[in-house]
Amino acid sequence: MKSFKIKSLMALALAGMLVLSGCGGGQEAAAPEQAAEKADLTTQTVDIHKAEDPSKNPQQALDRKDTIVVGMTEFSGKFMEQFRQSSYDMYVNQMIFEQLVEVDDEGKPVDEGIATWTVENDNKYIFKLKDGIKFSDGTDVKAEDVEFSYLLLADPNYDGDSDMSKYGFVGFDDYKNGSATSIEGIKVIDDKTIEFTLEEPNAEVIYFFTGGIVPKAYYGANYTKGDLSSVKALLTKPMGSGPYKMVEYKEGQSVTFAANEHYWKGQPAVKNVIFTVTAKSTAMQSFLGGQTDVEMMDVSIENVEQLKGAGFVDLHRFPTNGYGYLGMNNALPKFSDKRVRQALAYALNRKDVVEAIYGPFGNVLNVPQSRVAWSYSEEGINEYGYDMEKAAALLDEAGWTMGDDGFRYKDGEKFEIFFTGMADHPVLDIMLPVMIESYKQLGIDLKVEYVDFPTLTEKTNNFSAEMWFMAWGLTPDPGDSSNVYKTGGPQNKYNYGSTKVDELFVQGSKETDFEKRKAIYAEIYKVLNDELPCIIVYQRSDMWAANSRLEGFHVTPYKEFTKDLWKVTIKE
Repeated sequence: MKSFKIKSLMALALAGMLVLSGCGGGQEAAAPEQAAEKADLTTQTVDIHKAEDPSKNPQQALDRKDTIVVGMTEFSGKFMEQFRQSSYDMYVNQMIFEQLVEVDDEGKPVDEGIATWTVENDNKYIFKLKDGIKFSDGTDVKAEDVEFSYLLLADPNYDGDSDMSKYGFVGFDDYKNGSATSIEGIKVIDDKTIEFTLEEPNAEVIYFFTGGIVPKAYYGANYTKGDLSSVKALLTKPMGSGPYKMVEYKEGQSVTFAANEHYWKGQPAVKNVIFTVTAKSTAMQSFLGGQTDVEMMDVSIENVEQLKGAGFVDLHRFPTNGYGYLGMNNALPKFSDKRVRQALAYALNRKDVVEAIYGPFGNVLNVPQSRVAWSYSEEGINEYGYDMEKAAALLDEAGWTMGDDGFRYKDGEKFEIFFTGMADHPVLDIMLPVMIESYKQLGIDLKVEYVDFPTLTEKTNNFSAEMWFMAWGLTPDPGDSSNVYKTGGPQNKYNYGSTKVDELFVQGSKETDFEKRKAIYAEIYKVLNDELPCIIVYQRSDMWAANSRLEGFHVTPYKEFTKDLWKVTIKE
């Protein structure tokens, strides 16, 4: 495919996107060719632009004296950390549940959770609950609640995204796969003390203790080992010890919170919070009109300039601790050969696509790790630059030969890809036209179906999607990616398996020497970059827009805005 044809397709798609982004506040969008300094995506620094003229605040926002409204993409309704499957559900959960261990702005574990801890012999973690920790119904948080929260993850029929097995808790297998009624390595000492013992030291386990603690009396009232149905029945009626409690959930519309009067750190400054579902195409309009106070905005030169020009907006921009990717079901014969997956990467001009979408605020990424992470490595990494001849040669080698009709065939099967994506998505609006045309030139017929976010999540979870676009948010520890890439991992949506990758992730979890551990992950990235279970597309900047009425709004690449939202005040 000719380069000018790609440019033309992206120009048309970009023009359509600019029309949408400019409809909210009457600000003139900057030209896409406008020069801008390239964002540094390797730093954890948050670039904050304070409002230049708060007097321009819309009246609808000023009229809200005791409520913060946050715009969000649709929820999946899994409001419990043990079962959540999206970042949007995570935001809800962080309002409701507290953890044993918290992380600071740089992603380091700190003693700001509901317990203090000590470590003995590198394999025994002793947690002591702090005074005054209560659930939102006024009952005390006890060590038995902590134990119950982790026993759920070890249930024989647990089907959530967490993988407790990889940490090596003593007696885990006897409980999950045997008749044991408790886990030997989890021992309640008294109401405030609990011990966790590992078979051997594990470098990742401290982050495992950042999961939400739930009340046993509430979630365990009708629970029996092997039957999680009673627990799942409460997913949309959560209760925890966090700063807020849920008072209403309207599926596909909103989640409403009220301050938890029993919160151990003190009363939240703002009594009410609403997370409301806003479409990507109308988020700017809702925010600039005052319907919402906080929005995660798509980062682009146009959006940055429009928000700055509004006068009343505080902008928080920083490198995303995550990446956007094209997923493929590797179990399908058409995707089972890595040469095919590599060909699809070569045939997609990611550089021009990412430039068209994010301008200076995004870069092509080639490994499943963000540049802000200590484990990031480009050593021995193939960049898969745009190369149609290379892509065609790889498909030829894989046995997909060009037919007279301009499409490739193998064993009588036409090479068709059924792509599942969300409509009105700023990335797909640009990337899909390029993919369709490029893959057509390569001899592949790309067909597209559009679904809503919950349906997309469901289809990727049950492996009924062939190819799709989504994004992964990462945690501070790179070992969490084992859930995504190890054989049979709970978040492995690709049906990918590699004995070498599995072994390397185990090595990474056991190695406590920092430099040696970093080298192990560098090797993992090389293998994944070669075998390409999915096509990593980009790392971009995140950009949160907050109404300047909100004082104390705080967010970093490693700390979500929800963690400190209870401290935010509304300026009169």
